[in-house]
Amino acid sequence: MAMHDAAVGCWDTKFAYFNPRPSQLDPEIRTVIGLPNFPSYTSGHSTFSAAAATVLSYLFPNNAAYFEEQKDEASISRLYGGIHYRADIEMGKEHGTRIGGYTVRFARLDGANR
Repeated sequence: MAMHDAAVGCWDTKFAYFNPRPSQLDPEIRTVIGLPNFPSYTSGHSTFSAAAATVLSYLFPNNAAYFEEQKDEASISRLYGGIHYRADIEMGKEHGTRIGGYTVRFARLDGANR
């Protein structure tokens, strides 16, 4: 549920703001990984990773630090790849964390843990 909601939320944001990618504004920036054919803001990798890390941390609290590290690594890779700005990444992580939090709240209230 969190991953689906992350996709919907992220792509809704991408097409609401329609921000160009760094190399579209500065042709001297060369990407090694290719240029995705959709807007930059917000980072999908960051949104998905944060939503997943939030839910996984709830399910496996002893591994929460690991999930946070993996979220940050996946997110920063997009900056290093030259396809996102820092704001795309930070807002993607914030958005994904809120989405994951919604899923966790739903899980706590659905009675499955009883």
